[in-house]
Amino acid sequence: MDSGEREAGRAANTAGHVWGTLTQVGTVNGDVRVDVGGGPARGAAQTLLTLPSVEAGFTGREVELERVLAVLDPEARGVPGVVVSQGMGGIGKTQLALAAGHEALRRGWFAGALFVDLHGYTTPVDGDRAVESFLHGLDVPARRWPDDPEARRGLYRSALEERSLELGGPILVVADNASEAAQVVPLVPGRARHRLLTTSRDRFASHGWRRVSVDHLPQDRAVRLLAEALRVGDPDDPRVADQALARVARACAGLPLALRVCAALLGAAPDMTVVELARTLEEGRARPSRLRDGSRSPHTVFEQSRARLAPEVAELLALLGLAPGPDVSTEAVAVLAGTTVSEVVGRLRCLAAAHLVTGEAGRWRMHDLVADYAASLSAGEGAPARYARARTRLFDHYTARADHARLHLVALPGRAAPATFADRVSATEWLDAERAVLIDTVHEAHRLGQTRTAAELPVYLNTYLKRRRDFTDLVSVHSIAIDAASGTGDAVREGIAWNNLGAVVREQRRFGEAVDAHERARVLFVERGDVHGEAVSCGGLGAALIEERRFAEAMVVLRRALAMLTRVDDAHRAAIAWNNLGVALREEGRYAEAIEAHEHALRDFHRLGDAHRQARVWVNLGAVAREERRFDGALEAYARARDVFGELGDTREAVSAQAGVGTCLREVGRTEEALALLEEAAEFFAEEGDPHSEGWVRHELGLAWVGAGEPAGAVPQLERAVGLLGESADPHRGELAAGDLARARAALPSGEGPAGVPGS
Repeated sequence: MDSGEREAGRAANTAGHVWGTLTQVGTVNGDVRVDVGGGPARGAAQTLLTLPSVEAGFTGREVELERVLAVLDPEARGVPGVVVSQGMGGIGKTQLALAAGHEALRRGWFAGALFVDLHGYTTPVDGDRAVESFLHGLDVPARRWPDDPEARRGLYRSALEERSLELGGPILVVADNASEAAQVVPLVPGRARHRLLTTSRDRFASHGWRRVSVDHLPQDRAVRLLAEALRVGDPDDPRVADQALARVARACAGLPLALRVCAALLGAAPDMTVVELARTLEEGRARPSRLRDGSRSPHTVFEQSRARLAPEVAELLALLGLAPGPDVSTEAVAVLAGTTVSEVVGRLRCLAAAHLVTGEAGRWRMHDLVADYAASLSAGEGAPARYARARTRLFDHYTARADHARLHLVALPGRAAPATFADRVSATEWLDAERAVLIDTVHEAHRLGQTRTAAELPVYLNTYLKRRRDFTDLVSVHSIAIDAASGTGDAVREGIAWNNLGAVVREQRRFGEAVDAHERARVLFVERGDVHGEAVSCGGLGAALIEERRFAEAMVVLRRALAMLTRVDDAHRAAIAWNNLGVALREEGRYAEAIEAHEHALRDFHRLGDAHRQARVWVNLGAVAREERRFDGALEAYARARDVFGELGDTREAVSAQAGVGTCLREVGRTEEALALLEEAAEFFAEEGDPHSEGWVRHELGLAWVGAGEPAGAVPQLERAVGLLGESADPHRGELAAGDLARARAALPSGEGPAGVPGS
């Protein structure tokens, strides 16, 4: 598929918010895969390119630390590349892993480290999503990511190796809190000298990984940890030597998390004696526990800690149990509490002093056992109604903010956007910080039956997640939106969600599913008499039909969209439809009409100030001129598009347009220049992990070698093109490349092969 054909899919309307009403009518053929997830919500990944700090006062794990270090050593023989630190929740696995990681870095074993919390027992992070987050952190542009998960894992391993070469040594990857091996497998580094250290409450026995068990602290070490934690808070605290610390340690069952909470409780209450705390713990009735070994629940400790808090701080702990996602911003906590940021910060600091939350850079998180306890305070049928109102208030906050951020991303020059954000950059920064929370909010809203949030929030995340190429998350949230809207009979939101899902699967080159999705949306809008909604659906449907090479049908649908968009005065979507109509006309050989359609789109985009889409039209005009063998005009159009894309900072589209220049140079016999440009483009798309773009460019590169009278140079390029185009589901261009490959092979002199030919 050449630049113009590729443009058709990208120019298609992404079906943002549609206003109006709708219902379904008629029948829908085909099938679209919609998976709203029958299991727990899948969390979004947040990763670090360094290790978090070890909590002050870490002690009592000297034996376990040496065991972990012994298998982390890159020079150790016969040691697998993955080490699993395993033990029950709250046992101290994370702190042990961080201590081992920092010590390994101090010893110079590793040149760098990566960290991810997989949240295996709350909102589990899929391993492939963690891979995507690491790719972002390693500065691998999203446009380079292949759609295939296995290929994306390979790109992650390559990026890890590049970082290793850059830093001058192996890399340590720490994956905290995994609940199943499947979360960890995608993160395994490719080279034996790298190490992956993961923590889990479960035993991973089927992968040949080295396991290091972490158990309750013996009594003497538990007392030492408790005393050290007290000493960190106040070196002169006389209770550090109190013999009753042994009773507290026994009451905590040697669980480091509970021991630290007790130390924080004592530190916050200088008047409390150790005996008083011990007696309270020994007499308290433990709540039901999620811990699996039958030991006393740390909930008793949390209860006592909460009892020492001021009422408004204790209430905030219960409210935090309502917050979705791995962490929460100060601003969102203020919304939950129905108060100001300045007021809520003091309460959060009180919770941090009690070791119930940790905070950094305006974001707050809880250990999952604390989060489980906090959630229990506001759960159940008897929970006060104020908690339901607080959750709704938070969901509304996230939905409104996401909408305002989206409006900044899509605003054309000169158009006002909400003052919530200063500009597009600040809107994007907010979305980056809240991405995992927002995705989890969609899942949580769906679980709780909050259909408005479940149906609306995916709409507002659509543009941002598409730019990140977060297709897995997009399919998931749009599927949830469909299910939520359908379940309540909200045909408007259901139609919007089908259109958005169609646009996403079209980006994944799942064109048949895209056709079905847009058709489902269209019939919903038709029944409701929603002209604008039907027009948007027809625009997306027409673009998908073009990709299916059903050009006559596409033209009918796009002309219908144009008529309706003109009626409702949606000039921007009408311009998109004109551009796509031009592509269909060109494919049918109706070049004059194609030029007229593209020029109509060009005028409208110029009037609207959309320079990026103007450049896309120039690409398509170049494709028409090339088909008409007006190569000077084609060269001018492609070059103009290349320059505009370059000015806008869209390197990928600039390289694609430059490849268009190369195809024209091939046609006019400027073979050496064509070979240079096309080779550069092919290497770029190979680096980007874009098999389809690399495939069509290598096809053109092979034709350039044929034009140079060098079939031996053409064969390897055409062989690669055939494979890539098959991999990316483009049978039409794949058949053309296969035919050209057969002719190039036939033109080889007897006994001559492609090996060693320059440019192969």
